[in-house]
Amino acid sequence: MSKSNKNPYIVFSSMAVQMGVAIGGGAWGGSALDNYMQNEKPIWAIVFSLIGVGASLYLLIRAAKKLSEDE
Repeated sequence: MSKSNKNPYIVFSSMAVQMGVAIGGGAWGGSALDNYMQNEKPIWAIVFSLIGVGASLYLLIRAAKKLSEDE
């Protein structure tokens, strides 16, 4: 399939799954690290969740730019 024939609904639906995995993985990893370090507050869960959000937004913006350039 050529790049110009990609359906934007399919591209952004897969991005939603990718964002969920990145944010959920960050939260899960941070929670595991908080439990390992016996922190009273979920510091690492918050940090890794925000890193997941930032990475997801970066990938979303990059995909949107690429999709708009292909049209």
